[in-house]
Formats: sequence, C-alpha cells, structure tokens
Amino acid sequence: MDQSRYKQAKTQRGFTYSYYWSPPALGKPVLFFSHGFPENSFLWRKQVPFFESLGYGLFVPDLLGYGGTDKPTDPKIYTGSGHAHDLADILDAEGVKQVIAIGHDWGVYPVSRLINFYPQRVSACVFFAGSYAPPLPEGGDRISKHEEIKQRFGYDVFAYMRFFVQPDAAAVIEKHIDSFISLVWPETIQLWKDHLCVDGGARAWIENNKQSPLPWYMTPEEKGYLKNAFLTHGISAPLCWYKAMLEETTNEDDASANPPEAAEVKQPLLYVAFTGDCVSLPAMADAVHARYAKGLVTRKEIGGDHWGVESHATELNEILLQWLRGLDS
Repeated sequence: MDQSRYKQAKTQRGFTYSYYWSPPALGKPVLFFSHGFPENSFLWRKQVPFFESLGYGLFVPDLLGYGGTDKPTDPKIYTGSGHAHDLADILDAEGVKQVIAIGHDWGVYPVSRLINFYPQRVSACVFFAGSYAPPLPEGGDRISKHEEIKQRFGYDVFAYMRFFVQPDAAAVIEKHIDSFISLVWPETIQLWKDHLCVDGGARAWIENNKQSPLPWYMTPEEKGYLKNAFLTHGISAPLCWYKAMLEETTNEDDASANPPEAAEVKQPLLYVAFTGDCVSLPAMADAVHARYAKGLVTRKEIGGDHWGVESHATELNEILLQWLRGLDS
C-alpha cells in the first residue's frame, strides 16, 4: 500500500488516527475497510489496489491501538460508540457522507457500531470472519460464556481470549513474538483447535516458544512487516479490544444504542463465510443475521480459514465486486 496516501486526523475525543485515503472517481462509493486483531490496515493490502484501480474510494484506517494511530491502554476507551464517533469525525474531515463498511474479525465491531449510532453514514455493510455485532447491554462477552459455547459447538472456541485479557499477556507475547505469529497465522487450522481453542493452550504455546512453518499465503517479508509492527508498537493496546468486553462501561455503552430498534440492520448486508474457520464460526454469524438483518443478507462461502481475506483474496475480491455492482442495479 502506497505510504504517500496515508493521512492523519484528530478526532473530537482527542485521538490521532492514521488512515489510507483514496478519493472516489465520479459516481463511485467510498469503501471503508475495517481490520481486526492483531493486524493494522496492512490486512487489506490485497484489496486496496484492486478496488482503487476500479475507481472506488478507499478509507482504510489503522484502528485505535494499531499502526500509526494512537494507542491508549485503558480498556474503557474502547467502547463501540467511541469507535463510531472517531470514525465519523474522520469521514467528516474528508467530506464523506456515506460509506460501504467492510469488517474482518474485530473490525466488524466498529462497523456494527457505525450502523447503530450513525446509520445514515452506512449505505451497505460487509462482514468477513465475523458477523454483525448487535449491542448487548446485558453483557455479551464470549469469555464468561465459554461453557455454554463449548457445550454448543463441542470445543472451547474462545479459550484464547482468557489468556489475552490476563495482565501479563502483552509481555508474554512480545517476548515470544515469533511463536505468537505462528499461532495466530497457523500453517493448518488444526493448530488452532489443538492450542488456541484449548483452555491454557495459547499461553502454553507462546511461553514454550513453540513455532510452526508459515502458512502458504504469507511471505517471509510479510511476516517481517508484522513482527516489526508488533515489536515497535507493542501489543498492549490491541489487547484492550478484548479487555473492553469485561468492562461495565461496554454494557452501558451498548445500552445507549437504544436497542432493540437501533440493533436492527436496515442496510443491504453481504456475509462471506470462511468454511475452514474454527473461531469465527459461520453458524454463529448465520444466527445473528437471521435475527437482526431479516431479508437483507446475501450469503457467500469460500474455503479459507480465518485469514481468507489474505489466502483467497482473488476469489473474495470478485465476490465483493459483483455484490457492489448489484447494489447499483
């Protein structure tokens, strides 16, 4: 991604964001690409040149805690409305009234809260490796509901989260960064089932400095970029996205979205299921969309695991392009 296209803007909350910006050609919409954990805007390196060449506008930020954006380490700051307000401020700075919002992994969260708090700013939405995330004022964190999830799906899907919210998690990860990278980007998805989705498995893998070969879709240069980013910026701020789930302020913030009315998705929604993903399970997404986005969902599938955005970029880009063109017809 062309570094000269990155800009910076300060939000009303006082945070400086770094973001890739490419204005749209006449008549083309702006696509907002929202990355998840633990990548920054680098995640979208295979989407940006493709859609930029077709004239689409591109707004691709390093979200709060990542890359060139500010990195507060108080989980209370990472509320859904906070993300939404920040992003709306940056869109205002660029004179963008409306976007098609596209999220991957944790990136689905700010997309969802834009829909809840600024529905007029989102003309359509897209979810990869995750679903629309409705506001849950009664508390909806996956950490406290792991027994329920284990009984439903047969394994401890979100076991790794209990490590990520521990006080020493960042120090452990940064000390064994190569091990962390090989766990997060596994050579095969079975590694996730054997370690990431086992209570204590993620900590044990990283503390013992276990490593596996890179997956076929990641080059040594790409790994080098990620490693440098993690060591330069640290991992404490990105882990706040997980810790925020346990904060009472998150429940209060979700309540301020005034569900159930604001929780309903009124925009066209594209969901691409990654059928090899054992964490962001398609069955979970399907249940959420059936409840909150009735009759508005276009569902597609690709055979990738959690990182299908990278491993199956050509196929995914074509699915997204055809859906975008369908919005105009």
